[in-house]
Amino acid sequence: MSLFYKIAFRLGFTPWEQAATHPPAAEKISMLFDREESGRQPPYGHALDLGCGTGIWSVELASRGWQVTGIDIVPKAVRSARERARKAGVEVRLVEGDITALRAVGVGSDFRFIWDFGAVHGLTQTQREAVGREVSAVTADDATMLMLAWAPGRRGPLPRGASRGDIEAAFPGWKVISEDAFDAFGLPGPLRGVDQRFYRLRRD
Repeated sequence: MSLFYKIAFRLGFTPWEQAATHPPAAEKISMLFDREESGRQPPYGHALDLGCGTGIWSVELASRGWQVTGIDIVPKAVRSARERARKAGVEVRLVEGDITALRAVGVGSDFRFIWDFGAVHGLTQTQREAVGREVSAVTADDATMLMLAWAPGRRGPLPRGASRGDIEAAFPGWKVISEDAFDAFGLPGPLRGVDQRFYRLRRD
């Protein structure tokens, strides 16, 4: 999967990022962030953006008052994210590394919020379980996580997706507390019918 993303970023083929910035999708995500921040005042604490890409959501979270660390395995994406943060005038710590080895790359600890805009659902179950162990090791006891996942299916080199059961198996120390349908406009034709959902998890 990492090879696919490296090629995609090199070619500029990142429809998942473009789709996320369409107003309906962006508004939905903003509402989900509002829910995480409800009843609290900034600074909200440490947030970790898994597979941050070019930093769209890392920068958005930082502008809202989170102390953000973004991690991505694609060097070009990380460089673009640094430039995006610089232009936005926000501080974001950006790490080049594998989300299955968060501690090895030194992302930090005590994260209160984990954001995954479709990184984990493209991994194998073994890789997802590794992410689950790593996330549990670097998060605070009251942490929450928002994870976007497509329903499972065969899509060639594109993400295979993950069911709620797959996610629960990969994150045994977490509980799914809500599930929200999500429509991302602007995806290529073959992907417009995928069943996309945001799963909200809380540490048990």
